[in-house]
Amino acid sequence: MSTSMGGPAQLWIVLLLFCPHGMSAATWKSMVSLNPPWNRIFRGENVTLTCNGNNSLEVNSTKWTHNNTVLEHRATSLDIINAKIQDSGEYRCQHKNLIPSQPVHLEVFSDWLLLQSSTVEVLEGESFLIRCHGWMNGNVLKVIYYKDNKALKYWYENHNYSITNATIRNTGSYHCTGILGQKNYTSHSLNIIVKKGSTIPHQSNYYWLKYLIPSLVALLFAVDTGLLISIQQQFTFILKIKRTRKGNKLMDQHPKADPPK
Repeated sequence: MSTSMGGPAQLWIVLLLFCPHGMSAATWKSMVSLNPPWNRIFRGENVTLTCNGNNSLEVNSTKWTHNNTVLEHRATSLDIINAKIQDSGEYRCQHKNLIPSQPVHLEVFSDWLLLQSSTVEVLEGESFLIRCHGWMNGNVLKVIYYKDNKALKYWYENHNYSITNATIRNTGSYHCTGILGQKNYTSHSLNIIVKKGSTIPHQSNYYWLKYLIPSLVALLFAVDTGLLISIQQQFTFILKIKRTRKGNKLMDQHPKADPPK
């Protein structure tokens, strides 16, 4: 019966239309990544910003902005060579037909010691990395990492400091000290925020699907059930008419005898 295929066919179409992979490209955001991954660098260093999320083969279709000023650069990657202080600021990218990225803040420093972090915002349970970086990649000795002015870790030779399974308690102001060229230096502080663990920020485009799809399934089921009942009622009515017509036909072929007088 045609109605038996209606539900699965309709449901399949709905899933294709509403699943993340079937969504319009306009629902996807571009995203900027850094290589190296630090958003704080020294003057004179290099960094490459890459706009991710583009599945198009079209070249030179990426729009870049720096402090809300549109750049002439249109390639997927933006190279900052021999960084200058004026290169500091907010960068965004946008692939053709996609939503603009969240901003990435790049800071260019002219100093001797710099605390760098792989991220400044992290969810509970995730990890992040900090390092005490010397000017011109100089060798930094007797490195001490601090959080809220309290010493966290000491190394005679410079090593990165990894914080795994971050909690709210890891939120704070970080800096480092160390000896560079026989002089002791202190870096600028960096605020790192650990947010309550949640997958919602990563699913903001799709979380509503868990409410929409069950409703659509229930609606399709109700529609198909209603159609099935309606067809059954119509079929029963047709059979009843056929039986009545057949009975009338038999009566016409074999009329009853008159009653005896």
